[in-house]
Amino acid sequence: MTIAGGCQCGAVRYRFEGPIPPAYACHCGECKKQSASAFSMAVPIRYSQLTVQGDVASFETVAHSGKAKHNYFCGQCGTRLWHSPTNPPDAITLKVGTLDDPSGIAPSGHLWVSKKQPGFELDPASDQHQTQPDDLVRWRADLVRIA
Repeated sequence: MTIAGGCQCGAVRYRFEGPIPPAYACHCGECKKQSASAFSMAVPIRYSQLTVQGDVASFETVAHSGKAKHNYFCGQCGTRLWHSPTNPPDAITLKVGTLDDPSGIAPSGHLWVSKKQPGFELDPASDQHQTQPDDLVRWRADLVRIA
C-alpha cells in the first residue's frame, strides 16, 4: 500500500510504501511549539523509503540529548515534515499530521508526559515516559512490539 502526504500548501509531496509504523506522541515544549498544539505525533522511518517532490528546507536545533536535530519543512508554507539527527537525513521521524490520511493512527507511546497539557487523558495501555528513554532509537523500534 502506498502512503502519501505533504505540506499544507502542496509544494512538497512525499510517498512511501506502507504499512505505517506505530506512532508516538511527544509532549515536550519544542514539539508543542512546532505543532502549535498540545503535542506532536510522529512515526519513525528511513528517509530512503520516501520519494519526495518539491523543495524541502531545514534548520538545526539542539535536542534534549544535546545532539543536533535537523528540522525539515516546506520552504513556502513552513509546514514541519520530519526531523532527523543527521543532514542529509537518514533515520527520520515523519510528522503524522502531514499524512493525507492519518485516520486510525493513535500513539502507542508518549514522551515527556511531565510536560503534558492539562485536560488530556492518555491511554493507560500506552507506553509512557515522564521525559524520554535513554535509548530513544531503541524505544521507537520497540513500539512495533508494543502496538
